[in-house]
Amino acid sequence: MGSTITHKDAALLASSVYEIQSDKFTPPTIDRFKNQWDLSNHDDVIEGSSGTLWVIKKRTGFGVIAKGKGEFKGDVLILLRGTDNNFDWATDATVGFSPSETGRIVHTGFNKCFGSILPEIKEKISSLGHNVRTIHCVGHSLGGALATLTSEWLKKSGLSPTNNIKLYTFGSPRVGALSFVKLVTSELNKGKDIYRVYHKTDVVPMVPMWPFYHLPYGEKAYCLNSPGNSPSGEYHKMFRYIESVNKASSWDTMYELEPPTSPSEIENWLKSDSPISFTINTMDMINKAISYVILKILKLTGIAFQFGIATGVTLLDMLAYVLQQGIDFSKSLSSWVYNLIKKIMIMLGMKIKKDINLTYQFIRHILTSLKQKIDLLVEKAARSIFRDE
Repeated sequence: MGSTITHKDAALLASSVYEIQSDKFTPPTIDRFKNQWDLSNHDDVIEGSSGTLWVIKKRTGFGVIAKGKGEFKGDVLILLRGTDNNFDWATDATVGFSPSETGRIVHTGFNKCFGSILPEIKEKISSLGHNVRTIHCVGHSLGGALATLTSEWLKKSGLSPTNNIKLYTFGSPRVGALSFVKLVTSELNKGKDIYRVYHKTDVVPMVPMWPFYHLPYGEKAYCLNSPGNSPSGEYHKMFRYIESVNKASSWDTMYELEPPTSPSEIENWLKSDSPISFTINTMDMINKAISYVILKILKLTGIAFQFGIATGVTLLDMLAYVLQQGIDFSKSLSSWVYNLIKKIMIMLGMKIKKDINLTYQFIRHILTSLKQKIDLLVEKAARSIFRDE
């Protein structure tokens, strides 16, 4: 098996890929990694498209496939960049469901972007031959989502020259549904070959909402401390990740596991009348509470949560539908839905009337308001990647 990229080098590589805006790296970047990776071949740059289904898409350099040197001789690096323009933000904001290249349920926007770079990945992978030890997939932000889909495709397509795949992501959003996450975690050495790094206050890893999950399954990750408790775009920037990562001597010393939240803690939080504000902790609890209430409704009502792949049904459509069905089913479920909607409204600073009529339209309006609030923060974070660096 090939070596594991160090935490510091993985962060530097995830940052350096932003220098590809045409068809090459700068000489300083090539020289920086000359003992480990050959970044000098312009033909190894991967291009792709980003944007919504309704606007003209823009093709840009999304990354590079490089051969290893020194301790990485025989290894291959697939390095993918994150969001750095408005077209990419439109990709991030396209929240729907579609089957991945191997048939698993994932985020539509990320999946379509990956589909645009896949032909070049296939072409370059097929030219590598069979003497490959390990393929390392590295990315930040949108690049982390693309690296995740790349690693999954490599494991399942049958076209990879090796079965040894390692994934390194920084500030990545959630990519797939629970079945996708569980299967990919198992396939990547039961999660041992997944290195997910995120800042505590980075807003991008908080999206999209349930039913999307993070790899590896179980929320094991490298959580880095960042100041305050407000959702931050500042700590989504790669130079901040490099600063934080450099404080640790290894992957092992950087590891910090956040304690899981029990169902009883979620229930107590939903029932409490304590004041809340728009913080990263509240956002985290809101997502967990949505998951808890939705799953409770599905279990008790027997409703099948169908992903709107062919119909164009969005995440908000389905969440609002299931929550509204919970209201109609029983008083006990109705109280959980009411508490959830109330918490969201309080966090958003909305006034709450005693006679709220929790219709499908009202619930969807509240969920839409929540998404718009979070989207603004994520958009700000995504567009600030280069600023002040």
